[in-house]
Amino acid sequence: MKKLIGLLATGSICMFAACSSGEDDPITPPNSWNNGGSNTQVTAETCQQAGKVLSVDPVTSTLYCADPALSSPGMQTGFSSSSADPYGGTGITPQAGITPTTQASSSSLSIVPPATSSSSVPSSPASSPATQTPKSSPGTQTPPADESDGKWHLALWDGTAGAPQVPTGNKTGGYWYSYTDSGDKGKSVLVWDATDDGTSADGLVPVITECQGLCGSFDLIVGANPYKPYVGVGFNYSKSANEVADATSSRGVCVTYTSTIDIILEMGLGSQDSKIGYANPFVTLPASASPKTVDFGWADFEQPDWASAAQTVTNPQQALASLKFKFAGTKDSTDGGSGSFKIMKVGAPSECN
Repeated sequence: MKKLIGLLATGSICMFAACSSGEDDPITPPNSWNNGGSNTQVTAETCQQAGKVLSVDPVTSTLYCADPALSSPGMQTGFSSSSADPYGGTGITPQAGITPTTQASSSSLSIVPPATSSSSVPSSPASSPATQTPKSSPGTQTPPADESDGKWHLALWDGTAGAPQVPTGNKTGGYWYSYTDSGDKGKSVLVWDATDDGTSADGLVPVITECQGLCGSFDLIVGANPYKPYVGVGFNYSKSANEVADATSSRGVCVTYTSTIDIILEMGLGSQDSKIGYANPFVTLPASASPKTVDFGWADFEQPDWASAAQTVTNPQQALASLKFKFAGTKDSTDGGSGSFKIMKVGAPSECN
């Protein structure tokens, strides 16, 4: 019997794997199970000592020690081929109830698992731990633009994307618009530095796409305006210019821009504006010929010096309706000259960097 098993190891096996020139040299295949649980070579003798018989898988040419009662090649190998490879290995996954041992190394032999039909491929986990995306904690998660929770959550708007809507946490808000001092009988003019004039059905989309931001030029003409001449651009946090909500979570605002004159960045407070005599809290973005990024916290916004005690507001970010970028003259009832600007990014502090 021992001689017959030896012939099996050195004769029949040559059809599936390279044989050694020495008749007594054992074959140590890579990519095999060591049923003895040690690093000994798989030979007829080691199998016999374990009360098993030397066998070979006809598909993978792998030698192994099998129970004499097992006759199915699929049962003998202990492997199934899978293209999914949810375990992060070589594309071979162990079947249930079999514990793999360390793969034997070999510099001369390599066995590539053959393709199998889809019926033999085991089902894979929905996703492996290595590819799962961790979820944000509820305390830090920001609702997307198409969801509203009654608060404002300012996120980054980048003009290079061509979108006309600043993410504000309200699906109807954030759309850019422009305005002039015509309501105060002024004659100031804002002209877009783009082929489209911003009045098409697409609104400012063609302007933003061509400029990769909002870019324009202005001429500050006082006309019959008793105040400083001005033009500006801005966005409401919601569809309505009078809808206010708490914007505390955004912590403030960042802007990347260029401008030939200082920009007055105002907080619009909806119907509260007229009640405080338009003494709106603001910060100043200094003129800059090259792209400049600035960050402001809500506490940096202050009302003008001329505001009276009756016009004072506290925590205006808790009842915020809009943000407005105003280009204005420096003296009442006096023309303010010409200039140009480009707004490239707007977001919460540090997002523009």
